[in-house]
Amino acid sequence: MAQLENCIECGDELLEERAQLGYRYCTKAPCQAVLYRGVAITAVGVNKSADNFIVADEAEIRRRGEAGELAKKDAALGLDYRDRRAVPAAPVPATRTAQIPEPKTAPHRRPWDAEQEKVVRFYHDMGLNPRQIADRARKNTPRLRIIERLATQIMSAPPRASRPR
Repeated sequence: MAQLENCIECGDELLEERAQLGYRYCTKAPCQAVLYRGVAITAVGVNKSADNFIVADEAEIRRRGEAGELAKKDAALGLDYRDRRAVPAAPVPATRTAQIPEPKTAPHRRPWDAEQEKVVRFYHDMGLNPRQIADRARKNTPRLRIIERLATQIMSAPPRASRPR
């Protein structure tokens, strides 16, 4: 005969089946209101896909997250698509070395000057397309030599940062 257990909230005797399932409280409404913990549903975001839903208690989700089960996976299409030399096999012990600054790269030089950009952006703000901009610039400002290709390049680039005067 199984040992009888009592509800931890009201002290009444638990049903044998409920005690075998591991419950420590009865099914009365007041006991359920105090002790019932619903199922935790956690959504795990996935890139370019619908979210994955995990039904588990908070401790289980935390354990799975710490184990790396919910981390981003490497979904490569081949075995050797990454250079194995780039990833060290074991962590390298930290040594004190002088910090060498990375070389600064020069900003990408634009093949147009500020005046050409100003005219193209002005005409573009008027609603003209690159061909119309080139035609209008050829008539009004021929010395700037704005052609359709240059107008397209200027419109595709981010505007220059304005300089205080």
